[in-house]
Amino acid sequence: MPETKEEMQKHSQMWRERELTLETAEEMFTFQGDYILELIEATDYPTFDIEGVRQTFLEWKHHKKDDIMGFRNHAYRSLMTGTMSPVHHTPWIDALDDSLEAYLNEK
Repeated sequence: MPETKEEMQKHSQMWRERELTLETAEEMFTFQGDYILELIEATDYPTFDIEGVRQTFLEWKHHKKDDIMGFRNHAYRSLMTGTMSPVHHTPWIDALDDSLEAYLNEK
């Protein structure tokens, strides 16, 4: 990790130049993951499956592109526990009651 002010500025500029080359969602998610990995390495924060997160974001982005009004109806697996989240009992567009009771009700 850079230590002097000049090294920090050069390092930040390197990230900025890389960012300016990004064109696709996949490139952007990879960039973000690489940056998070660097931050994790510089701290005592526990590492986790950054590549899995990237893949989940790409799947989410694909769902959003396919159906802007329905992408919220999908479920994803927790990368921390491996548990698959349940699909909500009501399509997002029809779920007008945002109370906890309605959300937890398994119709």
